[in-house]
Amino acid sequence: MNTTRTKRGIVAALAVVTALALAACSSSSPTTTTPGPTGEPSATSDAQFPVSIANKFGTTDIPAKPERIVTVGFHEQDWLYAMGIAPIAVREWYAGYDFATWPWADDARKAANAEPTVLGSGDLNMEAIALLNPDLIIATWSGITKEQYGLLSQIAPTLAQSGDYADYGMPFDEETRMIAKAVGQVSAGEKIISTINDKITAIAAAHPEWPNSTAAVTFFYEGQPGAYFSYDPRAALVGRLGVNVTDIDKLGDPSTDFYVTVSPENLDKIDSDALIWLGATAPDTEATVKALPLYPQMNATVKGGQIWSTDGVFEGAFSFASPLSIPFALDVMVPQLELALDGDPATVPTGIVPAA
Repeated sequence: MNTTRTKRGIVAALAVVTALALAACSSSSPTTTTPGPTGEPSATSDAQFPVSIANKFGTTDIPAKPERIVTVGFHEQDWLYAMGIAPIAVREWYAGYDFATWPWADDARKAANAEPTVLGSGDLNMEAIALLNPDLIIATWSGITKEQYGLLSQIAPTLAQSGDYADYGMPFDEETRMIAKAVGQVSAGEKIISTINDKITAIAAAHPEWPNSTAAVTFFYEGQPGAYFSYDPRAALVGRLGVNVTDIDKLGDPSTDFYVTVSPENLDKIDSDALIWLGATAPDTEATVKALPLYPQMNATVKGGQIWSTDGVFEGAFSFASPLSIPFALDVMVPQLELALDGDPATVPTGIVPAA
């Protein structure tokens, strides 16, 4: 991705989904046994060092098990918490929670005894990062440039994302394995993957009819409706449940962006059996979209498949796509999808609203 597109994407995501792209410190405790995403103890170290991990800019060589880990991406801290590791610093994305930790991850953070320094969500401050004296920098969901990678690598071994995918588009399993190998928690990483996969598989098995349905994750931003391409973590999660989310890919070029917008007069182009509208930062989204001339004719409207969200925590979890946020997002979203995709226009989704 080029820098201009990435910056534009982050601005759009922050505005339309409450999400996307972007001093007391605790030392990492690699042998601490703390609850993982299922409440079971995470594994202790089982990796051999040194290790080398290929990334989009080269190879990350980690000479010894890291003890002082800094995450400069927008969600990587959740993997560390799920493995019982306390990073010394993390990067803020948005919302301003203490220690940049969202509600779904706070118990795991506390269990890891982590009180990390919080780095800003803007441009990376290389001097501030260097002063932390890290021995590993994790940047698998950061959108860093080759130049930034070079500067970070002068401070400490830096784990950038795989070069096989667009920025912010690396699949969950691959990101998990990269991080787990880098911190010496290979078995814990596999446990995380199997736990998430088991939950998704169970949901898909309970809804064998869903592969015959379509869905899209949508938004309304700066006067235009839009939807996310199928590789975006939000749409990809819906797709893993068996629902077809690839129709949106035909409207643009997924290799150069992660979403597409259309004019209000072409609202029907983003139509599907179910539409999940993310409007936590724009609470008037529902009223605005419903007022568009084509809205009554949409397939999702006729079939009772419009899902409206104003819940910032759900949308944050949906966007974080982490071991701790995915189960939270699924628990909120699946009941709405069941109502949207049951084929009965009378069973309209109740909507996703903030918890009382």
